[in-house]
Amino acid sequence: MNQRFEIIQPPEKLADGFLEFAKSIHQKTIDRGTKFTEEEMAEIFNNSFPGISRANILFWVADVNKFIKTVNLILSDLEDLKNDKNTLKGEPVIRSEFLFQSFFGEFFKMREIAKLYLKFLKNLKLLNNVNKEEFYNFYQRAFDWVYKIRNQFIHLGMEMKNVDVDFDIEIINEFPEQDRIKFIKAFNESNTRENTVEFQCAIYIKIIKHIMKNYIELQILINETLADLILSFEKHNLEITITVNK
Repeated sequence: MNQRFEIIQPPEKLADGFLEFAKSIHQKTIDRGTKFTEEEMAEIFNNSFPGISRANILFWVADVNKFIKTVNLILSDLEDLKNDKNTLKGEPVIRSEFLFQSFFGEFFKMREIAKLYLKFLKNLKLLNNVNKEEFYNFYQRAFDWVYKIRNQFIHLGMEMKNVDVDFDIEIINEFPEQDRIKFIKAFNESNTRENTVEFQCAIYIKIIKHIMKNYIELQILINETLADLILSFEKHNLEITITVNK
């Protein structure tokens, strides 16, 4: 059964800030006796630390969730191939390798996206250059082992052989009994890459799930840490400002 990864939620501790921002806008509307135009509202928002900082976190979470949904699709296809290699059109071996490589392509996009959002937070003065680099380096170091896996499978050509596929019986034992029986039967019938592609997909799924579990846990930690920084920064009593056109 395919285990789908749930999308993550923005830090709850930031919700009150949106409410306070809305209350401030409402009070300013009452004080001036007329509603703000859309252009004025946009200017208020863009000059409001509580608004723009929270929007930055929300957009980052949205990008992460798009990635999670993409990975769920990749896992779904790999799961289908693991259960029955002929269930999808095309050559199963090529399709499985394409799906596995696609996962790494999507995963490393998130590294670049993180860099963009951290740069934006630095521009808001929430982070300085040192903080920004520390966050990014922490992000990098946490997944050095992922780069090694990607390089081994893709750049160094470490993949299942066409014939006499090697496997560790201990790995087989980690799968449910039904899968173990099917994999061992396939190896005994014809120990070729094409005939054991279902086992190959099971390995890919296992690797992806392990990476994703660690990634999601780290991203939630980063989100919560940044939320704490935003709340701490706001203790400086930043005011909503608007430029008056004359």
